[in-house]
Amino acid sequence: MASADETRFANVASNIFPVSNSTTPYWRTELHEIDSIRSSEDLPSECDVLIVGAGLSGVSTAYHLLDDNPSPPSIVLLEAREVCSGATGRNGGHLMMIWSWIDEISKEFGLEAAKEVALFQRDQVYAMKAVAEKEKLDCDAILTRCFEVVLDQRHFDAASKVYQKQLEDGLDFIQDVNFVGPKHAEKLSGVKGAKGGVTTTALQLWPYKFVSGLLSRLLERSPSLNVQTHTPVTSIIASNDGTSIVHTPRGTIRAQKIVFATNGYTTGIVPEFEKKIVPIKISCSHISAPEDSPNPPPQLTHTYGLSYTPSSRDYLIPRPDGGVICGGARYTYKDDQKLWFNRWDDSTVLEATRPHFESVMQKNFRGWEKSGAAVDYLWSGIIGHTADGYPLCGKVPGKENHFILAGYNGGGMPHIFLTAKGIAKMIREDAAFEKSGIPRIFKITEERLRKDVQPRPNQ
Repeated sequence: MASADETRFANVASNIFPVSNSTTPYWRTELHEIDSIRSSEDLPSECDVLIVGAGLSGVSTAYHLLDDNPSPPSIVLLEAREVCSGATGRNGGHLMMIWSWIDEISKEFGLEAAKEVALFQRDQVYAMKAVAEKEKLDCDAILTRCFEVVLDQRHFDAASKVYQKQLEDGLDFIQDVNFVGPKHAEKLSGVKGAKGGVTTTALQLWPYKFVSGLLSRLLERSPSLNVQTHTPVTSIIASNDGTSIVHTPRGTIRAQKIVFATNGYTTGIVPEFEKKIVPIKISCSHISAPEDSPNPPPQLTHTYGLSYTPSSRDYLIPRPDGGVICGGARYTYKDDQKLWFNRWDDSTVLEATRPHFESVMQKNFRGWEKSGAAVDYLWSGIIGHTADGYPLCGKVPGKENHFILAGYNGGGMPHIFLTAKGIAKMIREDAAFEKSGIPRIFKITEERLRKDVQPRPNQ
């Protein structure tokens, strides 16, 4: 039992935990030997830093804590399921500057904040490329261009005005944005009915292989790292001495500091985040044409965002083998909120999306009409949404030794790796958030936590 000088943070009202029978994403079809690793038979009794979650957030935080550190902390990394079995292993495998965000941020927070986020996203592309090369990760990392294609005329007209204003404002990230007008939009993009769009630098990769490969490198050279899969955290007891007792079905660990890299599952172990980070269920697919197709489709030369309307978008990432990852299709299920809002069970798929994915290539891409392309993998994933649409990062208010990087609203890949670097800096150097390098609007504050997440039609 907790003593009088302890405060228990056990979630008795919620069962928001990863399920054991999740759907199988394309990315988890080639598993690493450390997929279900336990560094030791028993849990360590204590550690300097305990990280909850072995996806991109958790593993990147461990990497930045240990890399080039002459006095590495002892780290325990706990994962409820297998390595990279959550949102990172279920996304599109794609990161770039989210151009559509920039205007929204500029209006709400000003030009400097917009610039800060845009450059942070751009830098993430090169940072992940660099570490993939440095660590020799076999993760299909390819530097390319993302083509955000607009198919709605009014949406394109609005996007054109935004681009012109950014030029006039002299925002330096605009140098990496190429605006494509209607004259050449179809031919350059290969998308039928394209009204125009923008291209930006992007990185595509196999996210599971990036995370599992990076974690494997850390285990090879960092004896202070202990990884325990299939070990969910069930509750946390914070003591007056600043340490925390972390409870799992396999025992307890006393930690000096805790990092919550739990995204949509955060509320399961930190109940004060109820309605602050809400789990949202989404759908993704892998599409391929038969190898013996009499009409083989052309290899796509870009990654894509297809905006059918301002609130309806798919993302598509071509694989080197000719297959395509496609996610989105939210219009097919968004009106039935019980299917996706505050849902954390990824053991079932959103079947309403299947017909859309089965025909998305034929309907939209030139040369794919008679390809025979079809869905061979369909899976679900759980993302974390916040009230204002931006991640919650930094020290948990009121808990000096608890840190969080979560609530990515479906846009984690362009933010996580360098956010993890900032969190690691806060821990390694006792640095203030403002010195972490993380965009200012991502800082978790009591004011931001006063707002609850509400269902939004375009989620």
